[in-house]
Amino acid sequence: MKLEQPQSMRTIFFDAGFTLLRPHPSVAEICHQVCQQLSLHVHLEQLQGQIEIAEDFYFRHVRSHPHTWANNQDIDSFWIEYYTHLLQPFIEEHDEKRLYQMAATINTEFEKHTSWQLYPDVNETLETLHTRGYSLGVISDWGISLGPILHQLQLTRYFDCVLISAATRHAKPSPMLYDLALQRANAIPDYTIHIGDSYINDVLGARTVGITPVLLDRAHLVTEQTLDCLLVHSLTELLDILEVERLEGEYK
Repeated sequence: MKLEQPQSMRTIFFDAGFTLLRPHPSVAEICHQVCQQLSLHVHLEQLQGQIEIAEDFYFRHVRSHPHTWANNQDIDSFWIEYYTHLLQPFIEEHDEKRLYQMAATINTEFEKHTSWQLYPDVNETLETLHTRGYSLGVISDWGISLGPILHQLQLTRYFDCVLISAATRHAKPSPMLYDLALQRANAIPDYTIHIGDSYINDVLGARTVGITPVLLDRAHLVTEQTLDCLLVHSLTELLDILEVERLEGEYK
């Protein structure tokens, strides 16, 4: 698929998690570091093996509690329960206090910018679009910690607005969240793009208010033949869709 009249687009919204940012060095390694700090001796490989079980809890919870991301307290409770599922096999039975303490500590660790890393294509893409005069924003299902994280990672200078589900009290794919983003950016849907890694949350959510969606598939899991939307495998491919000339220089 190609974008009709790419030169007409003026506003670009970005998802945050797994679009701009990824856990660093990884979820399992951050959990392992906290375990070591709190004297829980567990091997990294054991934690990595538990990730699949924790992820199963994640998807079951998201399906049954779609409004979790609209409340910061609910977000914290969810992640603490997630890390509880991950750590449970390594804590003595009935030691619920220690299990909760460790899960809560891991949750707090993920609120720090040091637990997140920019993808290599982020700065080049944002710098190019910003320099070319586009209005840029973030629409993300995240707790209120996202604001300081973006600031510490020196991304806020690019964005005209940041819409965080916990702050707006609306979560993806709610059209109310996307409508609010359009209002904050003073943007017109026909001239706006939203890019993210979730078909349901990012593609369908944006489309409900008339924003052109772009699916970011960094892992090359889908093909254009199976999609009804624009598809890219890196953020810099978005520049190609928009027919924007790339800036000269190196970006880190």
